[in-house]
Amino acid sequence: MQPPGAPAPLAEWWQRLVARLIDGVILFVVNLVIGVIMAALFLASYSSLDGSSSGAFSSVVVGILSTVISTILWVCYDFFLLKMNGQTVGKMVMGIKVVPVGQHMPPKGLPTDAALKRGGVTWGGYLLTAIPIPIISTLLGYAVVAVNGASQLWDKPLQQTFADKVAGTVVVKIK
Repeated sequence: MQPPGAPAPLAEWWQRLVARLIDGVILFVVNLVIGVIMAALFLASYSSLDGSSSGAFSSVVVGILSTVISTILWVCYDFFLLKMNGQTVGKMVMGIKVVPVGQHMPPKGLPTDAALKRGGVTWGGYLLTAIPIPIISTLLGYAVVAVNGASQLWDKPLQQTFADKVAGTVVVKIK
């Protein structure tokens, strides 16, 4: 069914979930590489310390830096792919596309501002995991990202996430 404002039938929630899982696997590998590099930097800086208490400070800084870099990469992944053709790798596999609400299906991707807003709101919650309060900040960061993703389940009629609403987009089927 094609509600008013959507240029094609809406993507099903499970298609969007599978697309996100595919993107998550790709980005997990990138995060793993970043984690190894950051761990090496931490160990190098820690071993150069002469028993002072700045090692704990160093680990907090490396953790925050790692989180910020990872979040920026996740936002950039969404931004560049959505700007280029409206699809991340997962969305390409699932045959769905992010398009502006109330417009015809664009042949290319999203406008720069819409792609940046959508990527930022989708993944920006991960920055909360950088707060140096173990477990609580991690749960809070993941919860913000998860609630955004789940928000499509109760939004009617366009099934938009909070990120879709901020960016003025909707996810539709293209095959």
